[in-house]
Amino acid sequence: MTNETIDKNGPVVVVGAGQAGFSVCAKLRDLGHVGPITLIGNEAQPPYQRPPLSKGYLLGDITEERLFLRPLAFYEQKAIRL
Repeated sequence: MTNETIDKNGPVVVVGAGQAGFSVCAKLRDLGHVGPITLIGNEAQPPYQRPPLSKGYLLGDITEERLFLRPLAFYEQKAIRL
């Protein structure tokens, strides 16, 4: 690791739209990254919580919207491309 300054205007591509990929994108925005951020996943849905999918949603205990880590508006507001 070095202490080089990262270009906050440069594009970032995060591969993997799970909890970790989502967290990286959100943290970059929190730290002031203003460049384009693209989050690439293998599914059509926005990042969602995997354990509740099998434990709650499939049993009918929670709605689909509650699976998502954030509503779609979050990604629009933070300019994170899915």
